[in-house]
Amino acid sequence: MTREERQPNLLLKQARGTLSQARLAELVNEEILHATGSVGAITAKSISDWERGWYRWPGKHARDALCRVLGAPDAAALGFENRRTAAEPAPVVVAAPDTTALLDLAGLNGKGSLGQGEVGRLEVPGGRLFSGLDLDAFYWPAEPTGSDRLAVRSRDDDATVRPDRRSAVIAVTDAAGEEWYHVADGRQFARQPLGPDQTRDLSSAYLLDDLTVAILWMITNTDAALLADDYSLEHYRTQLSPYDELPSSSLTFGAVPDLHELSARWLGSRFCADHILRNLSRLTSTPLFWSREQRGEEASSWLIWTHKIQYLSATSKVLKRHRRAFCVPEHEVTKSPRYERLLMLLAVAMMEAFQITVDITTDPDHGQVEGFVLGGEAIVANWLRAPGLWYVDASAPSSRRAVYREIAEAATNRSIIDQPTPTRRLEALAGYLDIPWRWFRKRCIELSAVGASGIAQPRSRLLSTMGLDLALTYVASLDRNQGV
Repeated sequence: MTREERQPNLLLKQARGTLSQARLAELVNEEILHATGSVGAITAKSISDWERGWYRWPGKHARDALCRVLGAPDAAALGFENRRTAAEPAPVVVAAPDTTALLDLAGLNGKGSLGQGEVGRLEVPGGRLFSGLDLDAFYWPAEPTGSDRLAVRSRDDDATVRPDRRSAVIAVTDAAGEEWYHVADGRQFARQPLGPDQTRDLSSAYLLDDLTVAILWMITNTDAALLADDYSLEHYRTQLSPYDELPSSSLTFGAVPDLHELSARWLGSRFCADHILRNLSRLTSTPLFWSREQRGEEASSWLIWTHKIQYLSATSKVLKRHRRAFCVPEHEVTKSPRYERLLMLLAVAMMEAFQITVDITTDPDHGQVEGFVLGGEAIVANWLRAPGLWYVDASAPSSRRAVYREIAEAATNRSIIDQPTPTRRLEALAGYLDIPWRWFRKRCIELSAVGASGIAQPRSRLLSTMGLDLALTYVASLDRNQGV
């Protein structure tokens, strides 16, 4: 279908009635959240594109939510048409892209229904801090080569390397009549040289499943936010540098009015990490670090924020062995999709890779306590789920130290993953998060061999896959190095 042949979706526009496109997007996102537990990524532009006929078949979650909001019996009543089910076979390349929900693909454990050669979009959902985004997606045919590699026949290299758009290559293979998807960063993939048969290699480890969805979700959302605020972040870091010299300080979000909330949290995290490093010498005994991450979206910062892995490396060199505790209440686990829970498990695995013993408490009341380091003296450093940008204190008052001692005792004595080895601690956490351990370790072995950047390469200078790759490699090596 050419651009001239696209017809407006009048049924959807009529069903919307007096609702604005922005309000309809809000209601649809609320319905998606209610139905799936995940925040939708529908925008006013999404509604506009559907009404203009640019995209004829939204993802399943979006279709179902639209029907509920607008009182329609099915998607057809709203003017939507799945052109892939038409009697005539689809052409090899479809000029008008369909919209495919990323979670729809992942929910099929890698199997789906999109045809080879189609051009479309992947709607990457948002979260509590993640805004969500959509990627250009190129569904290209692939053939297994028999050596854990796929030979992918690319069709539009120029489109995958556009500097203004992040893209994903979805390699589509057919096995026993079923289509399987593998995902790759478009720009990284297109940089590989073409083989004599005009194909490029792609690792079969990049099978689209909960783990690759987790990596794509984490990197693309974080990268988009930090890139958008890159200039402002550098400006504010310079402007706020005098606070580095103060033993105690706090700052409101009003000090950084131009920043997206995720970028502001990055700035607070960086300041708190530096504050702790400046004051480590005040500690008089082996410390416990109390971290406030409760969900995978929050814990993803440990895996890809460059300053976080530098911070872990620096503290581990000074302290050798120490403990870190998290509060992960059961209700947060229940509300988190599996791809998000995987990020929490990977973040803990990275801690253990630094020889940090991790404790997990589930008492919701503990989750209200600010971040701290307790080792005789108590250092306060709080930025996550905080009312301001940060609050730090090089020496907490005695009343707070009593609270910290109580939390530390509960975390170490009643940890739900209290086990003698890292393998058993991680396996216990996987059980609590409802993640199949054998599958998880198998996928870590496969991905650690090829690296995570092939799935989604960060573009921001503030991000790296170093921590993520460390976690994957560590889990892959566990059973060889330690008893289970």
